[in-house]
Amino acid sequence: MGSLKGDGDGAAGVSLIQERHVSVDEACEEAEEALKLFLQGKFDEGEAFVEERVRTREKDPGLVPIFTHCHAVILFAKAGITGTEEDRRQATEMLKEAASKAREHIPKQGWVQSITTWGMGYFSSPKAQEITEEELSCRIIEAESTFLSAILCFFEESMAAFFRAALLTRTAIGGYRHCHSILKTQQAGSRSKHNVGAVKLGFGGFSLAISLLPPRVLRLLSVLGFPCDRAAGLDSIDQSLQGGGLRAPVGGVLLLSYHVILPSFFSIPQEREEHIASAERILEILHTNFPESFFLSFYRGRLQRLKRDLTGSFDSFMELEEKLKLPPDSKFFKLRHAWVYELGLSHMLQLEWKAAEKYWAELEQDSVWSKAFFAYLHGVCLAMCGEYKDAALRFAKVKGLMRGTISGRVLAEEQYALRKVKDHALDTEEGVQGLQGQISGVEFLYLWNSFPQMPATMLEGIVRIVEEAESGLNLLQNEAAGDEKGSEELSEDDEEEIPDDEHALCNLIKGTALRELGKIDDARTCLEFVREETCYVETELFLIPMAAYERALLLIIQHTEGASHDPSSVSDFQLLLEAKKELALAEGFKQDFNFLWRLLGRVHAARGAIQNLMGEERSKTVEATGDEEWKDSEEIDPSADTFGAPGSNDMFFDAL
Repeated sequence: MGSLKGDGDGAAGVSLIQERHVSVDEACEEAEEALKLFLQGKFDEGEAFVEERVRTREKDPGLVPIFTHCHAVILFAKAGITGTEEDRRQATEMLKEAASKAREHIPKQGWVQSITTWGMGYFSSPKAQEITEEELSCRIIEAESTFLSAILCFFEESMAAFFRAALLTRTAIGGYRHCHSILKTQQAGSRSKHNVGAVKLGFGGFSLAISLLPPRVLRLLSVLGFPCDRAAGLDSIDQSLQGGGLRAPVGGVLLLSYHVILPSFFSIPQEREEHIASAERILEILHTNFPESFFLSFYRGRLQRLKRDLTGSFDSFMELEEKLKLPPDSKFFKLRHAWVYELGLSHMLQLEWKAAEKYWAELEQDSVWSKAFFAYLHGVCLAMCGEYKDAALRFAKVKGLMRGTISGRVLAEEQYALRKVKDHALDTEEGVQGLQGQISGVEFLYLWNSFPQMPATMLEGIVRIVEEAESGLNLLQNEAAGDEKGSEELSEDDEEEIPDDEHALCNLIKGTALRELGKIDDARTCLEFVREETCYVETELFLIPMAAYERALLLIIQHTEGASHDPSSVSDFQLLLEAKKELALAEGFKQDFNFLWRLLGRVHAARGAIQNLMGEERSKTVEATGDEEWKDSEEIDPSADTFGAPGSNDMFFDAL
């Protein structure tokens, strides 16, 4: 591939560039047709379309391997759906083949230039020459294939795989950085929208994903040259969506995942409206271009749940179940498990335990991900319906369905399910009738951060379920205390050693539900009960740090409500400072417990919200008083440039 002439050659240079990248644009437009088939739910037809193009269009080794790369991406998606080792192996091999074919179109460097580029790559973007769109497209394919290979490495769950993934990720970022440098040197009229959109999506995806990591990891990654600016990443993905091209719908799906899926795990109530508004705008754009996309029904269902419209959410998922009929022999049949799961969860959110049972039974039978966890959820629904004998039989199957360890690790959800069954004898009828069996369903909803998605009537139902179970527990304990008093009185030391796990669990769940109902004082009373200094927890170790996190959210809500009612109090950060202390307690809890990483993600999001509140409100006060700008020296805003080197993102992505 020869280099193109510079700016001084005028129209002749533009014409030459346009002639050379016609074949790339045509191939990308054909690939878009395959993508439309996938978005309409015609998975097998889409894969056959791409495979046929690989056989007929890419026989000539001089052609850009766009369809080979598309086939690799399809196999990657399939591996993510099925989760099987064989599918991951096939995807990895095809991604390597796509990267290898793309590399053949990239001019080789001499050893001196290679060493110089490698060494300077840590400090600045490599100096790019003007090249053809074919070569640029191949560089993008190589970077994308490398990054997807890195993602597959994480599925192996071993330290060696993590190191390999880190190295591949760094290589991919370097590739995108070089592609960006190439775009900067070309004339605006010569740029293919497919290549521009791909580079913007690559940078945006990296920046967004990395910015969600804990601050300490972000500081390390910024030193290594990883882009960590969340706002810039979101803007770049949005530009990819707005600009059109092959990657535009992929950018839309990525943005929807951030605004609709992620808030279910790591967002706080104050950010909900912003996520909803952004998701509605993106759905409108995608609906215009892909009106028959089944993906949009899925995300629309999740968005309606975020808006607490559980009926509308359920209808969207049922539309998928009724309209998207996948034959059992389809390679993509397992994809339907995604909305089967959502239908089961939708019924549980509406406290319809019997209706949810059949969906967990189906996943228990067919799921590749974890039969054990879905057997546990099946037992949970039976227990909540009062079918104690059947629930005990279902819980007893959990251990036998465990998928075993992968590189010495067990799935966190399976660890939780097995521990619950063992610690509380849920595989016996007596154990299921105990408090843990009576509130196992609402405990699951709490741990899955579902309360912010439930309307007031459902939250009131949660409170009633917990109070009824707690009343029964108190009655049993009073009877037991009376029997012990009649026989032998316990010493004070013995009384102090009686675990508070069950009472603490009730207070945590009830306090969180009351907070969502706006009953702040009642919520505070419940959450204050669950403190490490005054509450002895023996097995349910997650209760102490989770309660500290919930108290932090309570303080944030009190601050925002106070600031909205009294604008003169915006500079009073006392409640926010107390919230930061509670988050430190949650993060600093030293004992190992289930779903630690899920809690750390929520703590990270809450810290970012506090930072924004203190920064925004302080800036308003400063503007009014003329004081110097306030700066918090203890915390770093994960959405700002402060995690990267000064100007590090602008250095190689400013032109996007």
